[in-house]
Amino acid sequence: MDCYVLSFQEIEQAHVAVVGGKGAHLGELSRLEGIRVPAGFCVTTDAFQRIMAEAPATDDLLDRLSRLKPDDREAIRELSAKIRRIIEEIAIPDDLAAVIARPLALQAACASDPARRRRTCLRPPSRVSRTRS
Repeated sequence: MDCYVLSFQEIEQAHVAVVGGKGAHLGELSRLEGIRVPAGFCVTTDAFQRIMAEAPATDDLLDRLSRLKPDDREAIRELSAKIRRIIEEIAIPDDLAAVIARPLALQAACASDPARRRRTCLRPPSRVSRTRS
């Protein structure tokens, strides 16, 4: 099964291809002693690729966009708007939406229930002490 969501505590720099540069940095920062990173998660590139598979027409449009001259701003604007409309209209599959919604629901529950926050949400992440060489 593909992995669609990773918490910051599960992410390290080696996951940059899976969660992007910001996600990888947040994962690394979340394990550094003395650095406070709010609880969070990243939706992975597997999820993105699954969603984009629903819009194969974007491949041709992106290819056309890459061939435009940088000074052809009107054509770039029109083609970009078309790509954006297609992407905005993609329906996220129900099972994928549920996987993404789970950590959001947990964060909301933890924010509203102090007892649950102590039990479930404040599990200390593994901390790594790092010093500069």
